[in-house]
Amino acid sequence: MTQAGARGDTIAAGSLLIVALFLGGGNWLFPLQRMIVEICAVLVLAWFCLRPWRMAQDDATGISTKVLIVLIIAALLLMVAQLVPVSPAMWHGLPGREHEFAVYTVAGDPGRWAPISLDPSSTRDTIAFFLVPLAMFVAVTRVGRGTQRRLLMVIAAFSLLNGLLVMAQFQGFSWLTFYTTYGRPGTGLFANKNHSAVFLVATMPAVTWAIMDNWQTVAVTTRRWIAMASIGFLSLTVFGCLSRAGLGLLPIGVAVSAIILAPRTLGGRRTAVAFGCFVALMLVLVVALPQTDVVARALARFDASSDLRYQFWPVVQDGIKAYFPVGSGFGTFQPVFAALEPLTIVKPTYVNHAHSDYMEIALEGGVVAVALMLAFIAWFVTTAIARLLSCRRGHAGFAPVAIAVAGITELLLHSVLDYPLRTLALATLISVYCGILATRPTVLDLQEPSCYRRPNRRRARNETGRNGPIKSL
Repeated sequence: MTQAGARGDTIAAGSLLIVALFLGGGNWLFPLQRMIVEICAVLVLAWFCLRPWRMAQDDATGISTKVLIVLIIAALLLMVAQLVPVSPAMWHGLPGREHEFAVYTVAGDPGRWAPISLDPSSTRDTIAFFLVPLAMFVAVTRVGRGTQRRLLMVIAAFSLLNGLLVMAQFQGFSWLTFYTTYGRPGTGLFANKNHSAVFLVATMPAVTWAIMDNWQTVAVTTRRWIAMASIGFLSLTVFGCLSRAGLGLLPIGVAVSAIILAPRTLGGRRTAVAFGCFVALMLVLVVALPQTDVVARALARFDASSDLRYQFWPVVQDGIKAYFPVGSGFGTFQPVFAALEPLTIVKPTYVNHAHSDYMEIALEGGVVAVALMLAFIAWFVTTAIARLLSCRRGHAGFAPVAIAVAGITELLLHSVLDYPLRTLALATLISVYCGILATRPTVLDLQEPSCYRRPNRRRARNETGRNGPIKSL
């Protein structure tokens, strides 16, 4: 691979990540931003697809990468298959099509060929959405470890930017709210405060690693103090998002950040003092901060006696049974739920998602989508264990792997009660983490990182002497 080609790969991957994180925090109410990200993804995907010779020569490509690529292709083929018209006899036998068949009969065309998806336009939009994390994953697996580390630094920078925006919005700077349709503080770069919070939690270890790994001109102890201050700041901004899911996942982000922050050897007086201060900082967050208005409002949300998702989840379960095993088609949740929604829970607002990605995938994709989802979880668990065992703590490759494992875990847990991966920015983030996790560790990954090494002052003093260099006789 030429130097110009490697530079082009880095620019392509970095550009897509920056555009997705900056413009991908909205939803379907902001089609212009989404279109820009999707166009950028198509261009990046075309760039890497025109260079297929790199696949065979990439030493970092292993069985884990190939397995995940197969799962991604299978998911894409499933979406495309839902758009293919089937014969009337086959379509009439599909479950949950009674209302549509009645409409076709009234229209005088009961024998028409129709696709599996009840809303082909929404399914095509889902495919366009899917191309963004697909392009990001291809880019991450095709670049080297050096570029992957640069992508993590970009993620860390956006994490701090999002935290600053959250705090500024709470101070009354409403013009810093990008998605003014909602106009609520605590959203940062996102339209949804829950997505903003989980982004902060999932990127907190990346911020810690970026500070420790890249400021080589600053003393290690100073870097640790700065990293601890950054952890405290990001923790406070998670409270500012007023997100229960973000607060529930916050301990994972703090714990992984502390593991990355800790030196390879935990002995020494300075280390004990530093981590004593870190524990004190966490105690301040737990004890003192609840007295502030922002944190008190965030904690008060846990006292909610009822949640709307518990009212419409039974309706979603009925929809899963009604359209099982083929599903209603990706992107069709809104019309399907509206058709099944009982009058007892009808409100002036509408339900845009199932607030559980797993339930929504089962409703829209059927048994095949559920099988692919379980296969991805199995891939993640086995690959995470293998990578953590190969790049143990103290190795240069441990921190990126730990960041990826923690981020994917948090996003998957958040998907139980919400729909973070329906946002382009978070879908791109998890694709970066999956690409890092799928890439096999190199020889440099198994070495000790220079940022945690302390100079051997005793050896240097013996070589130079107490009063200056030892002169040869």
